[in-house]
Amino acid sequence: MRYVLLLFLWISAGSLYGMTGAEELGEMRSLFERAKEAQGKKDYPAAIDAYGRLVALAPPAGQDSAAYEWLADGLLQLMYCYVFDGRREDGAIYFTRMYEANDCWIVRHSPRDIEICTAYALYEAAQPDRAAALIDHTWTRPNGDRSPERLYVDYGISSVIYNQIGEVRKAIDCNEHSLALLKGLPDKSKMAFVLGNLIYQYQQVGEFERALAAYDSLIVSGQGEVNPYGLCAAEVNAVHLFDEWGMEDEVFNHLEKAREAATRSAIPDAFLRVDNLATYYALLRKDYAAAGRLLDSVATRLPDRSQVSFYHRFYDHYRTVLAIGTAPEGDRRYLAAARQAIDTLAARPLDNLSVLACRLLGNALADRGEDALAIRAYQTCADYIGRHGLLNQQREIYYALATLYTRVGRQAEAGRFYQLAKRANDRFTERRNAGLVSQFSVKYQTLEKERQNLLLEKELLLKQRTIRYSVLIILALVLLGGLFVVWLLMRHRVLLLQHELDQLRQREDSRRLEEKEQQLQAVSDSRSRLDQAYQELRMELVHKDVDAARQEAINRFSPRLLTQEEERKFRQQFGQLHPAFLVRLREACPGVTNSEELHAMLIRLRLNVDEIAFTLGINRSSVHTARSRLRKKLGIPKTSSLEDFLMKL
Repeated sequence: MRYVLLLFLWISAGSLYGMTGAEELGEMRSLFERAKEAQGKKDYPAAIDAYGRLVALAPPAGQDSAAYEWLADGLLQLMYCYVFDGRREDGAIYFTRMYEANDCWIVRHSPRDIEICTAYALYEAAQPDRAAALIDHTWTRPNGDRSPERLYVDYGISSVIYNQIGEVRKAIDCNEHSLALLKGLPDKSKMAFVLGNLIYQYQQVGEFERALAAYDSLIVSGQGEVNPYGLCAAEVNAVHLFDEWGMEDEVFNHLEKAREAATRSAIPDAFLRVDNLATYYALLRKDYAAAGRLLDSVATRLPDRSQVSFYHRFYDHYRTVLAIGTAPEGDRRYLAAARQAIDTLAARPLDNLSVLACRLLGNALADRGEDALAIRAYQTCADYIGRHGLLNQQREIYYALATLYTRVGRQAEAGRFYQLAKRANDRFTERRNAGLVSQFSVKYQTLEKERQNLLLEKELLLKQRTIRYSVLIILALVLLGGLFVVWLLMRHRVLLLQHELDQLRQREDSRRLEEKEQQLQAVSDSRSRLDQAYQELRMELVHKDVDAARQEAINRFSPRLLTQEEERKFRQQFGQLHPAFLVRLREACPGVTNSEELHAMLIRLRLNVDEIAFTLGINRSSVHTARSRLRKKLGIPKTSSLEDFLMKL
């Protein structure tokens, strides 16, 4: 009887166990489907709750393989939901705690899945170094029997993290593995993400032809239409690509395409990508009104400050640049924020977006005359752009550094950066003038025959555009050459006319000078004749010894230069001959008298003592006394010649 009872209990227990296992499996499936439905409706809080309850469960005995797919996929989607809900910091805390606690079935039985999800959560929470260390540890594990779908996820997430810490070659290798795996899978909806990442990564290492090939492959595949969020990311990366080529029209064309894809996806993160880059170009053009509107748009989509995000950092950097650019003259309150922004950029691994922030800060600070701080901002990214061969950024930033070093007097550094800027500009020009776009056009011989017509049409359009650009460049060069020749001819004629005018002026000046000298010489000769007549008459009067007659004769024939009218005419004629003499004399001797000026003017005309005595109607001793007084006032030592001093004035 006892054995019968035991048998009955065993059968009952087995039956109950089977029902419980089926119910548990059904509950797991129900949670997964509810979570997927909420995620599809973008109800991320509900999806996070359902996925969290799902991954905490353990599969019933014997149902490991059936439950694993739900649990592993639920773990991955839970991580994405934290990102799309803007709760990056919460996601990083949740997955780190789950990984370290090791008390869930999925964590114990599939460490690769939890490590991949935790690493990506840390990356999204702006902790790329911790994420990279975890990824490196993950790849020490053997792949074993991991499915292609799971390996694709592993490579894709690893690529993003490696790219963030500057391990671009590792990132490319992971993405190329992802692309190879994806081609063998029935679901190719993630191809937009993989090719979009490759566009960004190839151009980071200077492989622009492969970046363009990845973009064209995405367009041909049609997966961008299926996955608008992935297409948005790819178009944003294409903007970086064409910016490096210096093709401004293509930059704004792809930026608009990225915005259209973001609108179709309706995912806040997509709009953040587009507005973040659009803000950069607005600030680069100093269109501060547009930049302010874009930053306001970014602010409405930013996650809460408690959730650490890369976009918070760039939003703060761009706000700082805007504050610098719009600050009133003399207002330097922006300096503290500028220094903090530069410190933040310098303390973290750089990427293409960080370079843009460095450049904007450098531009704004240089415009404000904050040369030392601008140099520091540019230097923060100088090594990165040099290491990754970003020629367009190099030629702009290196030239800015050369200019700033010149302004602060550090000529050695200025010369070095001028050389680097010239070398970068030469390489950039050579690459562009050689038909970069034509050179990098993708050859689609390996694609299916049904793609040939479309590809040939693209190639034809690209060649037409290249020919059109070449014709425009040639016409522009011919026009510039013609304008240069016309300028040379006009310049030559202007120089000839200028030379002839100078000769005419010289001849006219010489003629006037000769006339003035002749007039002065005539005055001097007249005075000499008067002096001779005067002396003769004086001799006659001495012999006659008639004082009254002598006085009358002296009064009659005494020189009249000292009359006001004669002195005025003399000064006027002298001023025309030597216009700067009296000005310089008065500067050298502010207290010079009118009489001393006359003595100095006559000495300047090379008259001797007797001639001066006669001209002024005084005796020789008075002339010597006046000369001595003038020498003393001018401070001329006895060893120097008064005549030489006055001739130099």
